[in-house]
Amino acid sequence: MVLGTNKMGELISTHLTKGGKMKYLILQDTIANKEKVKAGDVVELSIDEGRSLIGYGKAAEYKGKPKKESNRSVGLEKSESKVKKRSK
Repeated sequence: MVLGTNKMGELISTHLTKGGKMKYLILQDTIANKEKVKAGDVVELSIDEGRSLIGYGKAAEYKGKPKKESNRSVGLEKSESKVKKRSK
């Protein structure tokens, strides 16, 4: 068992979660899966390794959705008024 502090706040049984993988958001540059990862990367790690990085404050569980790109001008209607131009 692993006793967690800060964000974990409870006991986590590691023998029940072996073999599983989850996505984690890397908060600080570190090494995960024997590779160098940078802050802002989303990586898939084993639950044990991810929980240890969360304990060190170097990762957080990734719960994001892909951001939709929105073009705000698509829904605008064309204006009937004339545009004023500056005089010289």
